[in-house]
Amino acid sequence: MIRRMSDQGFVATMKLVPFLIVMLLSVVHGPVSLSAQELTPVGVWLHDNERIRVKVAPCDEQRDEPLCGKIVWLKNPEDEEGKPRLDTENPDQAQRDQLVIGTTVIHGLVRSGPRVWTDGTIYNPDDGETYRARVTVVDPNTLHVRIYVMLPLFGETKVWTRVED
Repeated sequence: MIRRMSDQGFVATMKLVPFLIVMLLSVVHGPVSLSAQELTPVGVWLHDNERIRVKVAPCDEQRDEPLCGKIVWLKNPEDEEGKPRLDTENPDQAQRDQLVIGTTVIHGLVRSGPRVWTDGTIYNPDDGETYRARVTVVDPNTLHVRIYVMLPLFGETKVWTRVED
């Protein structure tokens, strides 16, 4: 036997419909907004000088942090003599015969905010100097790399662009 819903029951059910729609939309769209907030610097980036690509990844495969970065591509991989470019400016004489490609240039970045990683260092093979580093993910394809000596205020920001791996 089919019972007819009372008017009060119908009104109560109709009041639930907007709530159920909102709940359904939040479940469907929740992961999208969450992933948008979870931008990370992990990936391959083209330095703003367009001569170097750096792959940023966890330093240790067993942990998500800290992050490190390794040179994976050089626009000019060979020196003037046609030999593979070496890390000739490294302050450690024992490292000067190492290839620049494969050199870890970013060390120890840890997340300090939703899109910010700090407490790291960045090595510049052009001058052999190591600087402090702060990285901010601006959007999925833009990374601001702040390099400085003492305080971020006394530094320079480089804009890196995400590229295919």
